[in-house]
Amino acid sequence: MIYKERMDPFSYLSVLTSTVLALGIARLLTGGGKLLQARRRLRLYWVHLLWAFNVFLYLVLTWWILFRWRCQGQWTFFLFLLLSPIVGFLLAVLLFPDSLEDGADLREHFFWSRRSFSVLGALLAPIDAIDTLLKGWHHFLSQGPLYVATLLLVFVLNVVAASRAAKVSTPSLQFSSSSSSWPSSASTCES
Repeated sequence: MIYKERMDPFSYLSVLTSTVLALGIARLLTGGGKLLQARRRLRLYWVHLLWAFNVFLYLVLTWWILFRWRCQGQWTFFLFLLLSPIVGFLLAVLLFPDSLEDGADLREHFFWSRRSFSVLGALLAPIDAIDTLLKGWHHFLSQGPLYVATLLLVFVLNVVAASRAAKVSTPSLQFSSSSSSWPSSASTCES
């Protein structure tokens, strides 16, 4: 029997984006499991844990919301369909060191990777804005003013957090983490 059913473009591309998102989720879950195993031998840091949870939510929400692209007939914006998952994956990698040795200090690790983490976090806002604009100007406007304000706030706070001043960047990262799991949510499909 010859199987002649073709895979539609959304299904084909969603395999790759879902794989990248799944790798990020796996990295976070593996890091969380390592933390549980070594919790007595590590110095935990609550901002690090908050960001791990936030990035996990971001990856899951991105996966869920990417499903709404299924009704798009034109796939000339593949780069933006994959860019956000790649950045999310890199954020997950930066959160957890490859090895958690006895006495590891997650606060120290977090501040060591803070600049790279914040720069990547800042990229998510323009990527999401472009992604939303590619769905159409009407779709972008339907997100409302809170969407634009959130994008600007997350971008600015991540840029501030990338600065060298730890006293300035810590509150920025803390506040930014509470407002950045936002991939655009209005559906592009009627069904």
